[in-house]
Amino acid sequence: MPDKEEQRKITLDHMIDEKFGEIFFLAKDEYGIVNKTSEEQKLWDLLEKCKAKLKKKCLHHFEDE
Repeated sequence: MPDKEEQRKITLDHMIDEKFGEIFFLAKDEYGIVNKTSEEQKLWDLLEKCKAKLKKKCLHHFEDE
């Protein structure tokens, strides 16, 4: 069973994934991006890059504590 700190890390990781998923679909709708196009892939790649940076910063934050 994960301790409280591990549970916080897991929860944060899931929340980041969830929010970036929401941003992906909102952006697709807002900008009229069609499924299975290069535009959709570019959006996905951009958000994945941003998400990875955010998760890295969060990981460093937990390591510093």
